[in-house]
Amino acid sequence: MMPITVLKVRYESNLYAYTSLLSASRDIFRTEGIRGFFAGFGATAVRDAPYAGLYVLFYEMSKRRLSSLTTRIDSQRSSGDATTKLSSSASLGINFMSGVLAAGLSTTVTNPFDAIKTRLQLMPGKYGNMAKAAKRMLKEDGVRSLFDGLGIRIARKAMSSALAWTVYEELIRRAEGQWEGRIQSTTA
Repeated sequence: MMPITVLKVRYESNLYAYTSLLSASRDIFRTEGIRGFFAGFGATAVRDAPYAGLYVLFYEMSKRRLSSLTTRIDSQRSSGDATTKLSSSASLGINFMSGVLAAGLSTTVTNPFDAIKTRLQLMPGKYGNMAKAAKRMLKEDGVRSLFDGLGIRIARKAMSSALAWTVYEELIRRAEGQWEGRIQSTTA
């Protein structure tokens, strides 16, 4: 996907006056060769691998804590039974909020690599490689430059991840319910 990402970043930027994706592709190939389509690959890999692991970690932690909190609240409202099963809507809410929290935290931790990737894709000649880009960004623009675009990235990641994981969890919950029903009907 790197060539598409490079085209997207440059096409959206005001640093380039591309009129079409084809003209952008031709210009990148003419000026930088095939390598130009892979600008920022290292930073992308360093961003994406930890993001995935952190996301699952934060998602599961959030889900456990929110489930525990919701169960305590529900059990206090009802008969005091600590084994109260969460309703479908509570479960959906917990999964969605866990997805939002996990995406927000994971995105914040990995955003410096995204900021570096974007600079490398926009101006590979100026920034060179990941280490040079990081040093130059810190020197010229300070630590804040490593968090450029964080708000919009969190908004995009939080919504897409939360929706995807909520749908996934709901499908799993429904499948398990059907399997339990089948098992109970065969043993009865």
